[in-house]
Amino acid sequence: MTRFKFKRQFTAALIISLATHLLLVLSLNLAKDDSPLRPEKSVTEITLIDADTDRTSKDQQPKQVVQQNDQRINDETPEKAKYLSQHNQTVVKETRAKQTGEFKNQARSGQFGESQTEAAPAQKSLATPLKNTQGDLPSLSDLRPQFENKPPSPEKTQQAQAGAPSQTDDYLKDVETGMQTLLSTKEFVYYSYYERIRHRLRQHWEPSIRRKVEKILSQGRSIASARDRITRVMIVLDKRGSLLRVKVLGQSGLHDLDDAAVDAFRAAEPFPNPPQGIIEQDGTIRIRWDFILEA
Repeated sequence: MTRFKFKRQFTAALIISLATHLLLVLSLNLAKDDSPLRPEKSVTEITLIDADTDRTSKDQQPKQVVQQNDQRINDETPEKAKYLSQHNQTVVKETRAKQTGEFKNQARSGQFGESQTEAAPAQKSLATPLKNTQGDLPSLSDLRPQFENKPPSPEKTQQAQAGAPSQTDDYLKDVETGMQTLLSTKEFVYYSYYERIRHRLRQHWEPSIRRKVEKILSQGRSIASARDRITRVMIVLDKRGSLLRVKVLGQSGLHDLDDAAVDAFRAAEPFPNPPQGIIEQDGTIRIRWDFILEA
């Protein structure tokens, strides 16, 4: 799943986390859906949080699909990994970026490659007014400014190299914060397709949830910040990726937030060119997705 966070001026405690936590979780468990549309088959379950931990065995628990750098840290497959992504990689210590937003890892020296260009040395003009005691006009060479090369201060160099801070919209509440998001992950062969869905959802869900929250607050209502608000949905696509149905499996406690999740899928579809491997025998694709308003 992914999370989206933003702080409004009217309440510092309000944080939106959705595809600003756009986080996915893959499960091969049976998704609960009492609709006759779908036979009881194994499904690809994508969610932001594991809703069925207590009902699944340890080996079958859903694995969260997370974003990571295009350039892998290494090609080591972790023996035990909670997360799926586009690469196999193993890290000694898992961390998540403190900032929340569309995924971005701030480059660090020696990790993902360093800039080959160095900042040009700062130049300080030494030109001073000329004292012409003889009453003659100064020559052009006299008027040419003089410069001295002075290296930038370590503080400024560090700021220039740092760039924008790292951020992630994955829901990683139990992971320690750090300078970057670094996770041990196993490769998920359908990662690119779900990333496309995530990207399209982000464009519609975040603006929609902002409007819904503003509407709630403008009406004098409040959103309790003591717990995360989670809307769990099941979507059914046809084999071309067009939306057939959205079903709310778990409500957040606020109808406006649940409506925003459903509206986001309706606005974002279709999701064309789905991989054949996720199409079920009845020609449909079923995906579990959670939308989270994080406390």
